[in-house]
Amino acid sequence: MNYFLEITSCPNYPLILDESQNPHISSQLGADLNLGNYIHEYLSSPLVYRDAENCSASFERLITYDILTTVYGGLLVSERMRKAIEENFPNEVQFFDAIFNYKKKMCNSYSAMNIHKHIECYDMEESIYSISPVDKSYEFEQRVLITSPLEEYGVNYNIVRCSFDDEIVVSEKFKKVIRANKLNCMSFAKELEIDY
Repeated sequence: MNYFLEITSCPNYPLILDESQNPHISSQLGADLNLGNYIHEYLSSPLVYRDAENCSASFERLITYDILTTVYGGLLVSERMRKAIEENFPNEVQFFDAIFNYKKKMCNSYSAMNIHKHIECYDMEESIYSISPVDKSYEFEQRVLITSPLEEYGVNYNIVRCSFDDEIVVSEKFKKVIRANKLNCMSFAKELEIDY
């Protein structure tokens, strides 16, 4: 069984990658984190994020969340989540040290997580979609996940992005690890609501 990973911590992205505080990285890195492109760049210091001023959660509340979505900077995960993923799914994602400033307080116990493996995750015979005549992108009315393992070239994965639309898809094993470690702010859906 496979699932869409839904992040439930803060719907209004609380943090943004602060380009002015990250002179050591290329301007493309934020886009690569959002799109899940593999990052070849060596980062000599942590990525710095700042308050996006989109969220009303207190600092104390924010740092109880195991995963956060950001504006232009991918996902941030707690030390607990990073440890669980590294122990159970080594080499499936990239991690980068991160620091964030939120509500005038600083936190350095999160990491940026880059989910960079893109594979076909949908049963295209069961899914309902059209292909844009302009840019050939897929526009889904209904996404149906494959029931077979998340596999490519004989390698099974547990956390990937769908190659059709970049949605994050995870395996049953991933779901079990998250639940066994009591990690919060994630839900697992068999289907996604379509936003119009």
